[in-house]
Amino acid sequence: MSGLWRGRPWRAALCLGVAAVLVGVLVYPLVAAPAARVGAPYRIGFIASVTGPGASLGTPERDVARLVQERLNREGGIAGPDGVRHEVQILIQDDQSRADVAASLARRLIEQEQVHVLVGTTLSGPSLAIVPIATELRTPNISMASARAIIEDPQTKRMRTWIFKPVPENLHSAAKQAEYLKAAGIDRVCHLYENTAYGQDTFASAKQEFPKLGIRILYGDSFDRFATEFPQVTRVRASGCQAVVIGSIPPAAAVINVAVAGRVGPRKIVHGHGACSPDLIRTAGQAAEGTVMPCGKILVADQLPANDPVRRVNLQLIEEYSRLTGGQPISTFAGHAYDALQWALLGLQAVPDGQPLARVRELARDGIERIRNYVGTHGVMNLSPEDHLGFDPKDFVIVTVQGGRFVLLPPQRWK
Repeated sequence: MSGLWRGRPWRAALCLGVAAVLVGVLVYPLVAAPAARVGAPYRIGFIASVTGPGASLGTPERDVARLVQERLNREGGIAGPDGVRHEVQILIQDDQSRADVAASLARRLIEQEQVHVLVGTTLSGPSLAIVPIATELRTPNISMASARAIIEDPQTKRMRTWIFKPVPENLHSAAKQAEYLKAAGIDRVCHLYENTAYGQDTFASAKQEFPKLGIRILYGDSFDRFATEFPQVTRVRASGCQAVVIGSIPPAAAVINVAVAGRVGPRKIVHGHGACSPDLIRTAGQAAEGTVMPCGKILVADQLPANDPVRRVNLQLIEEYSRLTGGQPISTFAGHAYDALQWALLGLQAVPDGQPLARVRELARDGIERIRNYVGTHGVMNLSPEDHLGFDPKDFVIVTVQGGRFVLLPPQRWK
């Protein structure tokens, strides 16, 4: 033993003890910390109308699904209530805007791909085609379409157990349209709607909501969404209505907008929320100027008050969406996809690790139904067994087209 330690065993023991403690403090966390627990991947089936008549809606929805997948990959998936992390795979499919294709895809995703949650689809008709399949196979499905019948059985008026949607309904849109028309001093309107499930629902909703505020529909008629000539416009011109309400989605909404603006004179044109897309402005051009419509807040996020809870969520989404798409403007339908996917993730986050497939689906369904105070792209939503939408109609805003862009139109400017 060297001279330093000779005769001083207590000093040697003390130094060796301190060294051992330091080694333990510095090294133990590196070699002995328990690894984060990782569970089996979760799969979300995502169906959108990327091609066909609904492409102007489904394409931004698909892009948002890609955006959310990128975000999940960066964040390492999601963690369940027990802290176990799960990779999430979003399986993106195109239903071509067709009900038969949507039904076939839904069955394949559930039975063969064994997805845990289904998000689908863009349009009301194809969404309704998925309802019985998701119900039969006991898989939660979150639609991105608007018809009330998607989540509520028209006969029993009960919520469909396995079906949800974060999309405002045509009843909400019609009520907001009526509110605007009343304030603008308009009580006689014409209503033109495309001959689809969505268009028919807009007309039925208007007939229910408009009379409550003393607004009469002098003339209502459907049109083919692929049409380029509209004989209905002649009847509009002769009807004596003060405004024309259009129940359609782009591109048809833009085509008939051009026809009405060019042939019926200085009448106000009011769209439904299905037209809340930059495709309306891009296709209708100058004819879209001055049109108004009720829309979700995402369309005018940068114009919302600083204290609006959805402003920050939307601005972040818009920034990511612009980066992903090379600067494309956002649409309300991108918001529908974002909210639907967030609901799916919240449902899966309620599932403990190690559950069989059927149990994961059941617990995810329960988790979605318990969503409270969800700050989404359209407003703050609260779901329950009695409400699989949870939208507060007060969160709808009226926007107008001004200078080739959507502009928030506050109530004091409705007159």
